[in-house]
Amino acid sequence: MTVAISFFYYIYLIFIAVFLIFTFFNVYHLVRFGFLSLGNITVIIFYIVVTALILSISWGYIGQIDWQQTFYISPQFQ
Repeated sequence: MTVAISFFYYIYLIFIAVFLIFTFFNVYHLVRFGFLSLGNITVIIFYIVVTALILSISWGYIGQIDWQQTFYISPQFQ
């Protein structure tokens, strides 16, 4: 039995979508309910920059993979 590697790509995209939803939720709450201070603004900018950096590095590595390949998860009995 074979499974396409693209299956894991779709799982990864779902994970990224959930992560971005939580990110927007957290940044909204930092902006809306946080104190307007240099510390709060620094945390927001740092969080967004690090998140963008991680996602761009991930995008670069994912772009190098051939998603049409398959792999065996169990031997084929005939």
